[in-house]
Amino acid sequence: MASCQCEVLNVLSGALAQEYLTGHLDHHRTDGMGRAVHRCTVTEVTWVEERRPSAYGDSVTVLRRLDR
Repeated sequence: MASCQCEVLNVLSGALAQEYLTGHLDHHRTDGMGRAVHRCTVTEVTWVEERRPSAYGDSVTVLRRLDR
């Protein structure tokens, strides 16, 4: 993903979520449930990172945009 899409996206998962996480978002804090919360440096939109088990045994990264 080449440019910021934080104002239009709500949920990302799998490889696309991992790419967006490592290439665009900065770690901000950890929430009360132990989940990583990330922030966009362009828009200051925050995202929570969730891990979901997949049918293949590996966990799948899911990013959900948080309301401001």
